[in-house]
Amino acid sequence: MSGRPAVRDTLKELGLAPSKSRGQNFLKDENRIAAIVGAIINAAGSTSKLLEIGPGLGALTLPLLASGASVTAVELDRGLAENLSLTAAAEYPGRLNIIHQDILTVEPGPLAKEAKAPLFVCGNLPYNISSPVLFWFLRHRHCFSGAMFMLQKEMADRLAAVPGTKDYGRLTVALGLWCQVAKVMSVPPSAFHPRPRVESVIISLRPRQDDEAADITVSPEALGRFTAAAFAARRKTIFNNLSKVYGRDQATAALETNSIEPGLRAETLSPRQLAALAGCLETTV
Repeated sequence: MSGRPAVRDTLKELGLAPSKSRGQNFLKDENRIAAIVGAIINAAGSTSKLLEIGPGLGALTLPLLASGASVTAVELDRGLAENLSLTAAAEYPGRLNIIHQDILTVEPGPLAKEAKAPLFVCGNLPYNISSPVLFWFLRHRHCFSGAMFMLQKEMADRLAAVPGTKDYGRLTVALGLWCQVAKVMSVPPSAFHPRPRVESVIISLRPRQDDEAADITVSPEALGRFTAAAFAARRKTIFNNLSKVYGRDQATAALETNSIEPGLRAETLSPRQLAALAGCLETTV
């Protein structure tokens, strides 16, 4: 990365400007970039096939390629995709595959099959697509050995929250059931152009092995519907919230089956307790 033009100058040369609607903030701090790349390589282990979401100008992509990894990058911005393709072709021919597409429409199965191994996915996720991308990751978790995402600190706090805290919610439950979640490092606003108003945090996701999740019978999609109901009004009891969607009789039966007091709130229940409830109730709708 040393000696590359400043982010602002590169964007000006390309006739591009950061898109607020897409939440574009470009990494510019080379020390932070080196630390993040090192963390990704360490987490990916022997996996050399990486899937990067939103590579932008290639702040992470190019040093990842330099490390010896092969990268498939998914970039929605055509101008950025074309620029990165040209840059990588000149420096690392044949090592970068760019998909000009919305990540939520990408099917990673064929990519993993072609790689003959699970992929490791990484990327800097804008706040407005963080939740959809995380649920996308869960749906396709068997295609991945793990993930490392940069998120706004508020979102990262929610993912790592424990029951009974204000940050504990739908994403905490879903990620906690099927993944091991860990905070890796903080990234200050000064590391980006343009400078965001909030701090960012790198998180690591490692899908649980099949034997660890063998008793979880509900799907991520069904769990998502259930937790939308369970956390709809955080001040209301789990019984009141579930009754509005599933009916009083069904809510009562599910709570009794799982020995859960109807007067408790959803935020006090563990991910596995909520998954058990979802398994009962989703079979009735």
